[in-house]
Amino acid sequence: MASWLESHRPRSFRPGILHGDYHLANVMFRTDAPALAAIVDWELCTIGDPLLDLGGLLATWPPDEGPMPGSIAVTPWQGFPTADELIAHYARASSRDLSSLAWYRVLACYKLGIILEGTHARACTGKAPKATGDILHATTVALFERALRLVEGA
Repeated sequence: MASWLESHRPRSFRPGILHGDYHLANVMFRTDAPALAAIVDWELCTIGDPLLDLGGLLATWPPDEGPMPGSIAVTPWQGFPTADELIAHYARASSRDLSSLAWYRVLACYKLGIILEGTHARACTGKAPKATGDILHATTVALFERALRLVEGA
């Protein structure tokens, strides 16, 4: 994956506000309408490429066949878009070039998997609960499999 990421890195990007940890656990929804009320947890915010946030969101977005191991369980899931619908909406609402979106998605899967494997390694040495390590390792495997499917499809 690292070699693919290096050889397919986008040549340029348009800077914007980057949340840095954008996923469903960091948003609040309105109770009276199907809309976001707030985006929270901004301590990683910086100026960067906002497509990194989209890639990160898509890395944690449940596949059509159901949630990945260790993913945030949102219930009921009915009414949420598929990943493809989410991408199409982003494309309509943004002027950003999405031609390299696979790269951002692969990077997000790779990055998150590496972070999760750190806790798995700690669990293997008895410094974190084994059950937590097992769940995070299964999540990493699912993320890396997702990334490989994206690489094969790119």
